[in-house]
Amino acid sequence: MILKVLSKKNMKEILELLYKDEELYFSQFLQKLGLNHNTISRVLNELINLEMVSKREEDTGGHKLSKTYYKITEKGKKVIIFYELESVFEDLKPDQKIVYQIVSK
Repeated sequence: MILKVLSKKNMKEILELLYKDEELYFSQFLQKLGLNHNTISRVLNELINLEMVSKREEDTGGHKLSKTYYKITEKGKKVIIFYELESVFEDLKPDQKIVYQIVSK
């Protein structure tokens, strides 16, 4: 099931962006990815349900709307390995062998 979810459109872009930037609020996704609001919301909610992304609300003391921040979880960081492997396999020549080492931090 995990590979099916990870292959969905825009999953990779959102996870890689969070991996690089650690934590973003919603409008930053809109600015950086150029995707529409509904698409980003759907993908983020799916990633939250899979525990690959967490979210937190910033309390503004009632003065304005609170910002919702999204952060990649440890599980989400481990999933990035699948995307790295995908890249390795795409560049693989037919007769070439690969060795890929996963080192736990």
